[in-house]
Amino acid sequence: YRDPQANQWNLTVERQLGNSDTFRVSYVGMNSYRLSITEDLNQIPASTTPYQTTPASPYVDPRAPYRNWFTLYSTLNAGKANYDALELEETHKMAHRLYFDANYTLAKNLADNQGDIPAAFAGEVNYGIPVADRFRIAGDYGNVEGTRRHRFLLSGIYQLPVGQGRSFLNAGGWRNALLGGWEMNTVTLLETGPWLTPSIGDSADQSNTNVVNRGAYLRPDAVSTNFYAGQSRTHYFNLAAFSPTPAGAGRFGNAGVGILQGPGAAAISLGAAKVFHPTERMRVRFESTFTNVLNHTNFAPPATQIDVPGTFGVLSAPQTAENAGNRTGQLALRIEF
Repeated sequence: YRDPQANQWNLTVERQLGNSDTFRVSYVGMNSYRLSITEDLNQIPASTTPYQTTPASPYVDPRAPYRNWFTLYSTLNAGKANYDALELEETHKMAHRLYFDANYTLAKNLADNQGDIPAAFAGEVNYGIPVADRFRIAGDYGNVEGTRRHRFLLSGIYQLPVGQGRSFLNAGGWRNALLGGWEMNTVTLLETGPWLTPSIGDSADQSNTNVVNRGAYLRPDAVSTNFYAGQSRTHYFNLAAFSPTPAGAGRFGNAGVGILQGPGAAAISLGAAKVFHPTERMRVRFESTFTNVLNHTNFAPPATQIDVPGTFGVLSAPQTAENAGNRTGQLALRIEF
């Protein structure tokens, strides 16, 4: 066993646009190899011959290479991953009371070390659950769950042109104290959803390998590529696009890893701040911040087990990650003297 490794490369073109703006275009790539995959070395290949034991081999099928053992888990350098992304970024440094940084990423991240039904990024060492088919690791090569295909992020500050020393109401007194010197800021996130994988219960296993009793997970057959027909909140995915593997097929399901794209997120966080000077030696800063200020509903990924149709593709809960949940707000007052 050797440590996993990765090769990374990028190409960037950057150009100054006027005195305040910089625009950058980047291609970023990474190839990872020798990634960890746990296999059961005692697994037999899928076939139409039923799995069976005999008195001479009470633990496993006589075709197993180690008949005195049930499972032999081994973590091997069998995995790989490939990441490619186009990144666009524009930075406007503070000018005319405005600063912002906007970036967009178009990414494609494929790997085969996530397992059969990934629900998170795979760790560097993925001990534990074995893959369903150790003889066809390439069958698990698919979209990495957490890498969004499209992602836009904007962060910025704008000082309102109102109050003393600014374009409007350029005066002191109560009007400046109340209306002048305000600063607005935002963090705005727009992104497509995570990649999800259809699954099916153990009773649908047609591989004749007994892998369901060894902890492996199963995927169904994909009988159509129209995964989003009639999309709605209660039917985000098309259940008719999947079916159990036919009886007697002697194989695993052909649905791929990460073939379903979950709901995306749109979250605008907004803040307002102002500095007061009650006396020469006292400085008071007031801040208010709100996450998901529009209270836009961003749904959490739905269930994807096809033999539980009551929950398959049903958007039933809000997202909680990346400040995309329910609107929250806070007020803060800082006094310096």
